[in-house]
Amino acid sequence: MWAILCSILIFCSVNAEEFSRNKFEILSGVRQTKDEKSMWDTKYSHDQYVFGKTPAKFLAANFDYIPAGANVLDMGMGEGRNAVFLARKGYKVVGIDISSVAVRKARALAQEFGVRIDTVVASMTDYKIPDASYDAIICFYYVERSLHEKMMKWLRPGGILIYEAHTENQLKVPGNEHYSQKYLLHPGELLGLFPTLKVLKYEEPLHQKEYTTSIILQKSR
Repeated sequence: MWAILCSILIFCSVNAEEFSRNKFEILSGVRQTKDEKSMWDTKYSHDQYVFGKTPAKFLAANFDYIPAGANVLDMGMGEGRNAVFLARKGYKVVGIDISSVAVRKARALAQEFGVRIDTVVASMTDYKIPDASYDAIICFYYVERSLHEKMMKWLRPGGILIYEAHTENQLKVPGNEHYSQKYLLHPGELLGLFPTLKVLKYEEPLHQKEYTTSIILQKSR
């Protein structure tokens, strides 16, 4: 009898969770990718901030390409280091990430620095964004080629895109041999990913400890 009761309780619990997830998908139009979400939730589950609390160096050195007071989208926000940095500079920031754990830490980081960021827990590939919604988009170490055309549409005329990722050369760095190819760009590839945008700045250094490729682009007015 006890075994049967336990089975019923487990069945109800699982189905309640599934109903909750399905309800979210129906109401929001966002399809949750459970395996990917679980992977990132696990990655960010530690108390410390995986990538620290300071912004990416390329963003810190070039944020002033973004017009003052602009509405900014942070794609694949992670734990919020870049979003919070921009909020501290007076920008209105929306950060989207599939990991609820990362988003929770991003909110805590914003509170720590006394700023506000708007956050969304969702997969970027499913989340619906109207065209011409943002003055600027930042995308750091989140490579999803299927979104590049949409990103150009999400920008308003004159809008700025700041993008940085690792190249395949990163596989040469000790400890990075198993880095997922999904998140790497071919050397030189970044220059051709956003053909309708004007290149304002481009870097792909080969003399540093990490192999990154970085770009700042602008949509025509």
